[in-house]
Amino acid sequence: MYMRLDVFAELLGVLPGELLHAARTGGLLDGMTLPRRRQVRGAAVMFDHAEAMAFAVSWRARTPEPAPAPSGAPLVALDAAAEEAGIAPLALWQAVKTGKKLRGVAPPAAEKSAHGQLLFEPAAVAQFAQRYRSALKKSE
Repeated sequence: MYMRLDVFAELLGVLPGELLHAARTGGLLDGMTLPRRRQVRGAAVMFDHAEAMAFAVSWRARTPEPAPAPSGAPLVALDAAAEEAGIAPLALWQAVKTGKKLRGVAPPAAEKSAHGQLLFEPAAVAQFAQRYRSALKKSE
């Protein structure tokens, strides 16, 4: 038996588009490997029901990493944060502004915006860069 993508997304509490994007780009959702997907006639994306339910249980049981505490160190500019993670500054800026994830990893929260420039806490940037690189290695 199979479960439709929209039903699975609702079960997880995520947007169907976010789940579809994760399924198509490496199969990682917030760092967790999704169950196998099946594309059926009519372009509907489905997941095995038993695997989807097991994933949902582990999804709810996960403990999200807490945001690093403010360090008092000088804030990091968007360009430097993007360079540390190895991504384009525009991609990071769009992810921060829209709240979307990059390869299943949430971008660091912007602390301040000085003259249109986004600034980030250094510890949050380091944590994001490490998780993003880890997600890239898993998807290769």
